[in-house]
Amino acid sequence: MSECQYIGSEQTKWPFKMCGQKSLAGKSYCAEHYHQMYKKGSSNTGAKKMEKLIDKELAALKRQQEIEEIDNV
Repeated sequence: MSECQYIGSEQTKWPFKMCGQKSLAGKSYCAEHYHQMYKKGSSNTGAKKMEKLIDKELAALKRQQEIEEIDNV
């Protein structure tokens, strides 16, 4: 199991603390921070379309993670 590598911008002093939640399978971030880190675009460049694509990818990653957890039981 890997942990979320997100370090919040509010952290200004060493040592930095990472999120630590379980990351999505094959990714460096948990679902919340993955969405936050990869949310791109603006209303002029198709932000809603990009957000839908990210949501779709997150759903697929969560399903894959659930399948792997069931297989490991």
